[in-house]
Amino acid sequence: MQQEGCAINIKRVACIGAGYVGGPAMAILAYKCPDVTVTVLDISDARVQAWNSDQLPIYEPGLTDLVKACRGVNLFYSTDAKKHLAEADLIFVCVNTPTKLQGVGAGKAATFGFWEAAARLIAASCQGCGPKIIAEKSPVPVKTAQAMSRVLSGCQDGEKTRFEVISNPEFMSAGSAVEDCLKPDRVLIGGRDTPEGRAAVESLARLYRRWVPPDRVLSMGLWSSELAKLAANAFLAQRISSINAISALCEETGADVQQVSHAIGTDSRIGPRFLSAGCGFGGPALQKHVLNLVYICESLGLAQAAAYWQQASRAGGQGPRVVDMNDWIKARFVRRVITSMFNTIRGKRIAVLGFSYKAHTTDTRDTASIDVCRGLLLDGAALSVYDPKVTPEQIHLDMCLPKGSLEQPRRQHTAVSLATVDVARSAMEACRGAHGVCVLTDWPEFRRLDFHAIFKAMMKPAFIFDGRNVLDHARLREIGFVVYALGKPLDPFL
Repeated sequence: MQQEGCAINIKRVACIGAGYVGGPAMAILAYKCPDVTVTVLDISDARVQAWNSDQLPIYEPGLTDLVKACRGVNLFYSTDAKKHLAEADLIFVCVNTPTKLQGVGAGKAATFGFWEAAARLIAASCQGCGPKIIAEKSPVPVKTAQAMSRVLSGCQDGEKTRFEVISNPEFMSAGSAVEDCLKPDRVLIGGRDTPEGRAAVESLARLYRRWVPPDRVLSMGLWSSELAKLAANAFLAQRISSINAISALCEETGADVQQVSHAIGTDSRIGPRFLSAGCGFGGPALQKHVLNLVYICESLGLAQAAAYWQQASRAGGQGPRVVDMNDWIKARFVRRVITSMFNTIRGKRIAVLGFSYKAHTTDTRDTASIDVCRGLLLDGAALSVYDPKVTPEQIHLDMCLPKGSLEQPRRQHTAVSLATVDVARSAMEACRGAHGVCVLTDWPEFRRLDFHAIFKAMMKPAFIFDGRNVLDHARLREIGFVVYALGKPLDPFL
């Protein structure tokens, strides 16, 4: 491609995938680089139409304003992949790598079908169109770039068709994606240690340096960049499962998990982030990447490294695992609801506040709410679900489809009757006539609810199960609620 040190000035960018990664990332790139034309591609005509409308297909604070400011100027959305890939200097690939459902590595290994399809689309669209930089953007297992390069290599034709694959993993978090892209902790760009690889890395780095401080734009080897993303998410998952394990101990001893986590977080070696106990982590990455990491270690013969992430002690049998702890904390929350309500919830109405896996997003992939709701339904509860942003159609879809059909094949799947799942238009509607309320997402509006009115509208005794510790528990008890707060001293009633 380029000679050593001869990075190019990128003027046209294409992105395959208009989802939770490609959508926000490309909007920021267009906003910060007004002289660069950015085109986001997707095979779904409905999704592209949504990006071109006033109702974007995903919700992120601040995203709509950014898109409207750039759309039609230097930001475009299209299904015409062949045209825009051929014209692009740089192509981002932002497609999913779901966990395999069957075959070798089922339940741990990633599926590369979408990535291979993207590589073949690029190869078919870019014949004779000059050199291209291909950047992995969405999270991928280690050596995905190598697999993509092998697919593309058969199509390279000298200088007329040359591809250089680099890694640029995205570290944005749902609910704060815009802010994360505008002010990232770091930007990783990995490439081959060749003149062409270094030039491709530098070409992309020049774009980021327009708004990211140079010391936060980190260049490294291709495999290091890919592994860094998996390792970061595995560390975060481990941290969340650790504090959730401590929360169970706090309940049994009368300690307060928020006080304990605050004390832990003041240690400069540890820090305060990701130390909030809750009813399980969710989202598209954490659990999947822990399992990917285990599979990669196993595949490379690193049994002890795999065992570290998969279970605490091989010699001691089935020890606690990062992922298993996450499952256990959700199941424990369901058991607490059942035992608190006199060991039966059959026929009882339970309001569920929050369905997305975290606040400020419509992303429901692997949300803890699905498992908690399924657990309550298995014991005969009638649910009324309310989420400020997730649509009723998405909630019904998530409750009906086996989770394995989306991201997570590990759970046993149970058919759910929509007759027992009502989607409410407001929190008050969800709580009216309910025996209990489960808070499963930390939406700020839940703190501001009129709990006096909610208490009057509920059956008595009125229970609140705060799975995110976002409410004022003392005030709720003054109103008359029986309150369960995860990781807090138990209410005397319980």
